[in-house]
Amino acid sequence: MTDPQQLITAAMDAQLSGDLRAWDSATALLSADPAAEGPLLAALATARANAAARGWTEQDLSRHLTRFRSPAHAALLAAPSLGSRDRLEAVERVVETLCALARLPRIAALSRTERPDHPALGRIRALLAKAESTAFPAEAEALVARAQALMTRHSLDRAALAEPSDAPTGARLAVDGPYEEAKATLLHVIAEANRCRSVWQSELGFSTVLGYPADLDAVELLYTSLLVQADAAMPKNGSRRAFRESFLTSFAHHIGERLLRVVEAETDASLLPVLSRRDEAVGKALDSLFPELTSVRARRVRDVAGWEQGRRAAHEADLG
Repeated sequence: MTDPQQLITAAMDAQLSGDLRAWDSATALLSADPAAEGPLLAALATARANAAARGWTEQDLSRHLTRFRSPAHAALLAAPSLGSRDRLEAVERVVETLCALARLPRIAALSRTERPDHPALGRIRALLAKAESTAFPAEAEALVARAQALMTRHSLDRAALAEPSDAPTGARLAVDGPYEEAKATLLHVIAEANRCRSVWQSELGFSTVLGYPADLDAVELLYTSLLVQADAAMPKNGSRRAFRESFLTSFAHHIGERLLRVVEAETDASLLPVLSRRDEAVGKALDSLFPELTSVRARRVRDVAGWEQGRRAAHEADLG
């Protein structure tokens, strides 16, 4: 019988090249060989280690496989096994996962240590949850504004107590379809308002956000909540894609303006030198991790009605 390792290589080559006949042959032979499970799982472990060396965390890999393959492929990371049912399907899934991992490019290696949850975050989450559930736009708007004000004060408190050794860190946040560009824009303006920088990697389905820990917490909480609020505010009946995309883009731009106004109102001028140094540090981290970063002009708004309704929804969104 053909060596399992050779069959794994043949199956991967067939998958990557789209050779269905070779794929069927190699995976059938692998599934019929009881000795193939060990080499398959060893190849999976090696592929995971190689992906980690290219900057991919387990969370990154799980998100990537779920989006671009399936949840069943992502589940192999937590429980690598061929299972007892439908061995051919299980073998195909492992090889597909190997190919997906082999295609991954090098990405920025991020370090973000776990910290105890600050009491302010609980209050912020409660405000945003209330904003998401209210049927009254004015109430939602007031709640989001309160949440951003509270996050700004929390961030300023952390900045005032910062140690000289404190440094920016990063997080990767999913930017899922549809309307990825509009959602990436929303994340970008939230990041800018909270003294972070966001880089959208569209082909990978996420944005990398760089900043100080308290600011990253604010970005994650607001982005998640405002996506929910934008979806709830968007007209559902018969809206064209151009309308919905323009709606979300407008919502993002005008939310960004409102967040900036809240932040400016809360910022103590005495802290401006400290904040300036932190902004500079975040900029240097961005240049270090993304030395070849380029800017791309945003797509032209294609639906005026969608833009106007998105602007209205942004004014009615609860900022917490």
